[in-house]
Amino acid sequence: MSASPVSGVAMPSLVSPRSTRRPSPLWPMLGWWLMWSLLSGNALADEVTVTDLAGREVTIPHGAERVILGEGRLLYTLAALRPEAPFAPLVGWRDELKRFDGDVWARYQERFPEAASLATFGKAANGEFSLEQALALEPDAIVFDLAAWPALRDGPTLPVLEAAGIPVVFVDFLTEPDRHMAPSVRLLGRLFAAEARAEALLALRRESLEAVADRLPARRPRVLIETAAGLHPDCCRSVGDDNLGRVVRLAGGDNIAAARIPGVFGRLHPEWVLAEDPEVIVMTGGDWQAMSEAAVPMGYEASPGAARAAMRGLTEMRLGWRELSAVREGRVHGLWHQFYNTPYQFVAVQRLAKWLHPEAMADLDPEALWRRLHDDFLPLSAEGAFWASLDEETR
Repeated sequence: MSASPVSGVAMPSLVSPRSTRRPSPLWPMLGWWLMWSLLSGNALADEVTVTDLAGREVTIPHGAERVILGEGRLLYTLAALRPEAPFAPLVGWRDELKRFDGDVWARYQERFPEAASLATFGKAANGEFSLEQALALEPDAIVFDLAAWPALRDGPTLPVLEAAGIPVVFVDFLTEPDRHMAPSVRLLGRLFAAEARAEALLALRRESLEAVADRLPARRPRVLIETAAGLHPDCCRSVGDDNLGRVVRLAGGDNIAAARIPGVFGRLHPEWVLAEDPEVIVMTGGDWQAMSEAAVPMGYEASPGAARAAMRGLTEMRLGWRELSAVREGRVHGLWHQFYNTPYQFVAVQRLAKWLHPEAMADLDPEALWRRLHDDFLPLSAEGAFWASLDEETR
């Protein structure tokens, strides 16, 4: 494996200098790993060199068989690339999909019971990734999301993994998904030897986004995206100019928080929201009712009626919301939160575009597109509710 040097981090020596300090317990393990790799011929002959989303040139195995996913929601992409056996090339993954996407995890675990035996890791960006466990699993490669890059760049984990000959790559479906989606999907396609499926998924994405762009009118309605609505007691958590904020722009809307939130996520003051008086409100939801009964249910186990009831409860309990233009005119909608960190965002663009511009987008069918994505790419059926409208007639 080759990778660009990590600036500002001294590469530790495998030979300890004469010192009275006790050697780190990682280094005997690292020495064992290097010896095992040399004796077993662990290096795969079929390799490719890629540039990851951190700008690093890395040589990775083509068709890796022992991969750690440092971001559990990368399963959404892997399932589209390897629908017949998405967990087969994995030896470990981060545990947040189990904890926060319970309906998704239940469906995949039922279909692929071997997934339950995978080793789990904490969040690398918070320093919770176990280096010792990673080395013991003897991975062919490790994939992290780009949000973890600063912490790994400045800490000891990345140099140790590189010294052990373990390729590490960064992909991005979160911070700048519109720009980074295609290279991330292609990189994973090469890692898992699924280039044809990666290109087919990207072709569907391109076709779907062009269908919206070709129909966009000039006027952009003003939109509030409230992320994880009801999961927190107060209003409002939202997004800046990227991620779901970019979904708003691609769908022909004007995200009112774009200039207010400098990063990906942030908070808006309730009085500011009232003063801005958005024309359209989109609340994201998920399988979070165990954490908050007020959360908007969305996903494989949800129903439009339950989502509608939760949205109605939030709009009625919040001071001043009944007078908002979006509420008075029946333009409050719910959207599956997991569109924010998956390669399926193009479906959300079509759904939002049809809400924002019902006449211009009259011939688009996001429901059919969602079913097509499942039928052609995913091992699950498109059951459940992934969007809903407070006013049933505006669906």
